[in-house]
Amino acid sequence: MTLRKILFVSHMFYPDQVATSNLFTKLFERIAETESYSITVWCAQPFYTTRSRQPFYRRHKQMDVYCLASTNFSKERLTARFVNMLTYTVSVFFRLLFLKRYKFDLLFVHTAPPFLAILVILLAKFKRVKVVYVLMDIFPDGLFRLNKVSPNNPFIKIWKNWHRKVMLKSDRVVAIGRDMLQWAKSEVPSMDESRLKYLPLWQDEKTLNPIDFELNPFVKKYRLSNYFVVQFSGNMGLWNDLETVGKAVGIGIDGVKFVFIGDGIRKKELISAMGHDGLNRTLFFDFLSNEEYAYSVTACHCGLVTLLPKAVGMGVPSKIFGIMAAGIPVLAIAPKYSEIAMIVNESECGLVSEPGDVKGLIDNIAYLKQNEQIRMQMGINARKSFDSKYTTAKGAENYITLFNELLQ
Repeated sequence: MTLRKILFVSHMFYPDQVATSNLFTKLFERIAETESYSITVWCAQPFYTTRSRQPFYRRHKQMDVYCLASTNFSKERLTARFVNMLTYTVSVFFRLLFLKRYKFDLLFVHTAPPFLAILVILLAKFKRVKVVYVLMDIFPDGLFRLNKVSPNNPFIKIWKNWHRKVMLKSDRVVAIGRDMLQWAKSEVPSMDESRLKYLPLWQDEKTLNPIDFELNPFVKKYRLSNYFVVQFSGNMGLWNDLETVGKAVGIGIDGVKFVFIGDGIRKKELISAMGHDGLNRTLFFDFLSNEEYAYSVTACHCGLVTLLPKAVGMGVPSKIFGIMAAGIPVLAIAPKYSEIAMIVNESECGLVSEPGDVKGLIDNIAYLKQNEQIRMQMGINARKSFDSKYTTAKGAENYITLFNELLQ
């Protein structure tokens, strides 16, 4: 039997090991394992956790992976990252432009890089290919909500208008949060609600499992066993409230060590807010390999997830699912109407404080430090909720169901 063919277009894929790459690599590996569909990936040359040039074509876990022509300059400079994204987008555009009709049955694309989906979806519809569009981060709305650009900018108006158009042209638009789903409904009220889906993110249940803190190799290596460890792991991006975290670090709590893993444009804000004294209470690491990450995420007593009020509906930090998979309580700094806060509250897997509430965050840390039994139960609740809703297996099941709706 000939399998229906799915084309996944994504800037990041394995061997890059940042969150977006890991999420979709694991998802499509799991879908490919079911032999329900034939999977082809068009990705860029990696530039986050490795810059080793990849061959144009390779076979990866029953998938055909093509690394399209693109630069892979160091991620350290914003202009370099922009050039990497631009060269990849150009490659995708021309490859799709000259693609024979009906080469693929369905195209799957998400919102990174921001302009890519607009070009890809318009071309795909011209080629009469069905489209699933996943809203990971919302642009340009997130930019002017955070006062990075003016909503009156002519370029931004055109961008926003075209984004509405591609949402309407997509056969399915997937929101990864219930707050994002509400944004999508208000953004394109004319869209048939049956074409809008809420499907939560996922994390690999095979990679991440609870580990006893005292026996954790990461804890031993970095001599953390005598501390109560609060950890932030992942991209320090636009949506994150790291100023509140930095101020809490600056004030400090006896016996507490703050561990930060990752990088991003909010890192300077974090360091500035904590001040010189705060640096003595912290450990910083760059992005880790998947193997190191599996140990690092369990090398703490609670994990931080943050979201600015203006970013509600603009994105859902995937790090929460890694924390839950590790059986660690979640310390959320997020508005109560955000997807993050809803997950924590309905799962009873942690505590939530409002962005800007430094005292509230410090009180929550102190509460977890002083109440071991409650903390342990929250960790159990976290893993239980994760197993029922947020595993990669569940994500693959959700998307196979969605593909079946469209193709069979």
